[in-house]
Amino acid sequence: MNRRIPPIALLTLIVVWPVLLAATTTPPVPLSPPSPLILGVEQLSSTGWALLVQCPYPPQDLYIWTKDGALQRPQRLTALEHPRWRAQFAGSLPRMVTIYGCGQQAALMMTPPTELSWLGELFLVGLVVAGLLGVRLVKRWRASAIPTSVSAPAPTWYVHLCDEQGERTVAIPSGMFTVGSDPACHLLVFGADIALRHAHLIAGETNVQIVDLASHSGVFTGPVRRRLRPHTPTPVGEEDFWLGATVRLRLTRERTR
Repeated sequence: MNRRIPPIALLTLIVVWPVLLAATTTPPVPLSPPSPLILGVEQLSSTGWALLVQCPYPPQDLYIWTKDGALQRPQRLTALEHPRWRAQFAGSLPRMVTIYGCGQQAALMMTPPTELSWLGELFLVGLVVAGLLGVRLVKRWRASAIPTSVSAPAPTWYVHLCDEQGERTVAIPSGMFTVGSDPACHLLVFGADIALRHAHLIAGETNVQIVDLASHSGVFTGPVRRRLRPHTPTPVGEEDFWLGATVRLRLTRERTR
């Protein structure tokens, strides 16, 4: 659970931070909606602008608030036909200004921007990143909610065989296998005294047992060639054991990777 807290906090910060930044950089909204004012803009020159305001009385308190925080009063106020007034400002008006006049407040959008602002772009990027992180977190949570049991790899046993055909190595998995001279046996060996079904090999996860199937030449184990009792499973380690007098076998184990 503690590993999920930093991604969730980062996700929340990416989504919320652009909104908070935009909220702190925008001008305050008036408590009461402004009364409607008839506004018009007239360009006097390349740098001179005049604002036409229709007010019922002379707007002596008229001024504009710009984005950089500077308050501008009109340089000249001219009365036109009642109740229309011309307030002349020097310089170029910004794209968005807040007009104060006639005791009320109104907002004038000079040229609505068609492109996204950097705050809008940042907000969209935040939404995309938040969505990708959310999908990734959901996938991780689903994967952790479904436990996957991984079983240990089954051991593979190797039989190193030496008979009349020479030396060779045969890999066998866990299970029971028949050893003899019969081609139908799992492990075919060649020797003059090898019975058709000479012995059984029982390979487990940790050990191997050999069973003499009452062959006439017997099964022997160890350096002193101790003969095994027929039909009795006998554990064998990584040592030589003999089928009859000529066939030698050795078992080793290796786990599959």
